[in-house]
Amino acid sequence: MRDKVASSLLPGIAGAVVFGLLVAGILAIGQGGRTEFEQLLRRTRGERVDERLTPAQAGYAVESRRDGRVVPLTIPEVGDAPVVFLNFWGTFCPPCIEELPSLLAMARARQQDVVVLAVSYDESWQLIDDFFKNFTSESIPPNFLVVRDPETVAGRDLKALFGTEKVPESYLLRNGVVEARYVNARDWTDPDFGGVLDELLGR
Repeated sequence: MRDKVASSLLPGIAGAVVFGLLVAGILAIGQGGRTEFEQLLRRTRGERVDERLTPAQAGYAVESRRDGRVVPLTIPEVGDAPVVFLNFWGTFCPPCIEELPSLLAMARARQQDVVVLAVSYDESWQLIDDFFKNFTSESIPPNFLVVRDPETVAGRDLKALFGTEKVPESYLLRNGVVEARYVNARDWTDPDFGGVLDELLGR
């Protein structure tokens, strides 16, 4: 009797196993369509862009504090970096200030890999200088570059060329390609974001 019951259950069990394997296979195919980079982007709430910098973006003039010159976005020290982290921010923006410590920490940890180009939308360098008076020189690594967008009319500035309407917003650039976009503040020391950078660097 027990053998009969067991034999009558076998087809049903086998069917359930096959169905389960089919579902798992379909899910695996769906996940397999994404690269590790794209999966890490999803986990860090980033967006894939994969578009080359336009001539207008690459040639846009920003103010460099180091010597007061107006320089194109692709200045040599930025263009030569493996990865450029482009961050639109301002001292007037609480979320920008909130994410700054983790951004500086990420820059310090990635001095060989990443240049952070922090484009300020403050009205003057005096506001920026006053803000950074509270920071030690050791806390700001050499690969953290602050520049200022001289355009004061919204819609004609650099962030508008990237489709950005409010700050903070950040982009990952590599070899003249806009790889990814991050809207709003983040913890840039998140290990998953470190994985995103590692993928970009080809590790």
